[in-house]
Order: sequence, then structure tokens, then C-alpha cells
Amino acid sequence: MKRGRGNSDLLLLFLFTIVAIVIVFRVNVEATGYLSPDSVAYLGLAQNITDGHGFYILNEEGTGRSYFSTWPVGYPVLIYFVSAVTPLSVFWSSKLLNLLLAGLGFLLLRHINRNYSFILASVYCSYTLLEVYSFTWSEAPFLLGLLYLCHLTGKILQLGSNRKDIVFLLLTCFSLFLMRYIGAFSFSVTALLACYFFYQRKRGTAVKLLFVLFLLGALAGLYLLMNYHLSGYATGFDRLEAETESGGAFLGMMAEGVLNELLIIRKFRMGNQPDYLLYFTVLLQLATMIFIIAKVRKHHHLLEQLKTNSFSLVCFFVALLYLAAVVFLRSFSHFDDLDYRLLAPFSFLFWIGLVHLLISLPDSVKSTVHTKYAVFAFFILSLLLNLPKQYILASIRYLFT
Repeated sequence: MKRGRGNSDLLLLFLFTIVAIVIVFRVNVEATGYLSPDSVAYLGLAQNITDGHGFYILNEEGTGRSYFSTWPVGYPVLIYFVSAVTPLSVFWSSKLLNLLLAGLGFLLLRHINRNYSFILASVYCSYTLLEVYSFTWSEAPFLLGLLYLCHLTGKILQLGSNRKDIVFLLLTCFSLFLMRYIGAFSFSVTALLACYFFYQRKRGTAVKLLFVLFLLGALAGLYLLMNYHLSGYATGFDRLEAETESGGAFLGMMAEGVLNELLIIRKFRMGNQPDYLLYFTVLLQLATMIFIIAKVRKHHHLLEQLKTNSFSLVCFFVALLYLAAVVFLRSFSHFDDLDYRLLAPFSFLFWIGLVHLLISLPDSVKSTVHTKYAVFAFFILSLLLNLPKQYILASIRYLFT
């Protein structure tokens, strides 16, 4: 059962159009415009650059300007660039930027698996990703960078490295650092690649990767040193000052956060119980998973398939590497809770890897094709259920009163 590539491209374009419309609709009807305090800071710096003040923003007292170092400057600079080439405000430039970044993600997934790219891209319909791409958050470019890192790593593992791939690896890892400080975890991917090629006795490639690792460390070190010189802190403030939770509370928060990232449509919130829509969607997700597993295991051994699927393997590995890094840092530094924002990179790569493993199965059996479309249908349902339901219902009531 083969489908033309042209049809796949049309479905991918249609899916992106619908996702973009839903995100713009959500932003329009949300009173806050999907802005958090971090979002306001990003927009403030983008506006400051536009106004000619550079990377200095007003301090909390409003009495002077301080250097922007609490977050890396990468995301605000991207917002500034979009604002500079369009007539849009920095607010709408940030929303347009997120859509452009999502579009680039769709195109990269098309390159990875063109025939079923629309199923792979349907992961963007999950609650977590709809939230991330609705908010003005640096996670939007961060996720694209992680996706490309996984693609590039899989390519290097399969085909070996060339000069272009080595340069792209350097640029990708440093770009991740410029979006979020925790992006430095990606440097370990380069280090592990070097170890792998040393083990494979490909010393030339390993030496090149070690040189990239050295450059990454030097560039990140210089950036943090500049922050310290200009602001007095390497990353904006003393991140070890605030007390963290007890061990039990931390483990509970982590378990709840990871569990929620495995729920595609709706998240569990203790203060929102009973949540019958949550119960329904969880049961539906379990039923869909059981259906897929029952259909696939008759004809395929997924673990054996995974061994030959380098992209999915890399996605799972990088997802776990990120999760370990963020949990480790959060265990002694009290920043945001381990919720969908911090854990989005983990769940994004996890679901991309899992769906890619499924769509890579041969279409020789009709039931395998059915499971692929079942995944697509479930993510489309997620998109529909994550529309602003209360606003829509209120609008309908208004029309009939």
C-alpha cells in the first residue's frame, strides 16, 4: 500500500496550516497572549535592541539598565530579526517566529521520512507542543535545534563525518546553548561521539570531534565570562541561593512531570479533579496504544527494528540525556518546576523517536498501515481537544442568546 509523495506533501502542508491556525487562534483568545514573565523579558530585550539600547534592559526598580544575562540572548535576537524585516511588533514577531520554527521542523521531518512525514509531524499536535509554540518561549528554537542534532548525529553514526557535518555539529550545539543555558548538555553528545569513534578505531574522526568539543567549551566559557564581567553573575543571579524541596517532594514533582509528558492530550493537575476529560483521554490513549501494540507485534519485533533505526535510537538517547541533565541541575538549583515547559525537550524527542520507529515499519501488512493512521488520528484528536473550548462554547451560547 503505497501513497504518492505528492499526497504526503499535501497532507504535511495541510497539517502545518491547521496547526498554525490553531496556535494563532489560541494566542488571540487568551487574555495573556501566552506571555509569562520570561516571555516579557525576551520581548523586552528584543524591543531594547530595536530601540538602540543593545543588550541592556531596565532593572526591576526602573532606575537604570543592566546587562541581559539571566537567559541567553539567542531567542530575543531571533525575535528582533523577525521584527526588523516585518512591520510586526515584537509580540507578533515572536509568534510568527514560533510558526516559522515549527515550519522548519516540519520540513526537517519531511527530509527524515517523506512518505509519512505528516504522521511524524502530528506530534506537534500534543498539548505540550501546542503550549510551547503558543507561548513566547525559547523552547521553540531549542526543540528545532534538538531535532536537527538528532538527525545530524544519526547521519554521522551511519555514514561517518565530513567537514560540513562537523561544522554543523559545532553550530548546532552552540546554538542550543545560546537558546537555553542547559543547551550545554548537547556538548556531551559530541563527547560521546568522539568516544564511539575512538572505540571504532576511527581516530581521525574522533580527534575532529574532540576539537569541536574544545571549541564548544571555549565559546561557552567566554560567553559566561562576558556575562560575569558585565553583570556580576555568569547566568544572571545566584542560582544556588534558594532552597530546594525535600527529597520526597522533589521525587514526587519529577514523577508527576514525567507522567504528564507521557500523556499526549491533557495533563493531570491535582487542583483540577475530578477531571473527566482527562480520564477519558487517558483511557483513549491506553486503548490506542494497546491496539497498536497488538497489531504490530503480530508481524514485527519492535526491539529488533529499533536496533537498525539510528534516528529513533538517537532521539531516545538524547531525550534521556536531556532528562538526566535537567533533573540533576534542578535537584540543587531551585528554578522552574519540572513541568511541561522544562520537560518538553524530553517528551518531544521521545514521541518523535517512537512515532518514527512505527512509520519506518514496512507497509507490506495492511494492519501495520492501519496503526500508522491510528497514531495520526489520535494526534489530530489532541489538536481538536486543545482548542480553547470555553471560548468556543461561550461564543456559541452568545450566538444563540
